[in-house]
Amino acid sequence: MDHSDRYAFVEFVIADEAAFDRLATVVAELQKQKSGDITCDEDHWLPYFTASDLSEFWWPDDVEMELWNKFWFSTPLPDRHSPEMPATPWDFRSLIEAVLGGEYELIGVRRTGPSLARLEIDPYAYPYGGIDAARTLIRAFGHKIIGFDDGAGFIKDDPQRPRWHKDMPPFALKKAVS
Repeated sequence: MDHSDRYAFVEFVIADEAAFDRLATVVAELQKQKSGDITCDEDHWLPYFTASDLSEFWWPDDVEMELWNKFWFSTPLPDRHSPEMPATPWDFRSLIEAVLGGEYELIGVRRTGPSLARLEIDPYAYPYGGIDAARTLIRAFGHKIIGFDDGAGFIKDDPQRPRWHKDMPPFALKKAVS
């Protein structure tokens, strides 16, 4: 029986076969670690990614981290969690930890057409933390996300927060004047 319509998922266009195979391999390894079959540190994961894949992650040095913290703490508290607030890319370690610690079963990656595929998860309960980490993992391998369903309904495309860069001035939402 096919239960795929009950899973939360991220649907994407496959960039190329090699990238699809790398993603599928990483997801299979993450499944093993989530189930307790293996335990791995960050160094275990690095060889599964090309330099191009890894460039999608944030690898801040001390100076860049200090600039980010200055930006974050200079932002008014109510604005920090708004969708308009710029964010850093995921750092590699946090992404791996988020997937491994996610309150869901990682079902896997499967093709849904010649150039389409889904990464599927089965949340244990709601709320479960969402599928941002899964979306980031898919993008890291160069695939184009065309939509996702995190359990609250299908969302078309791949909406993302603006990306922070070290030269940005302090952030504050523009308030409408009435």
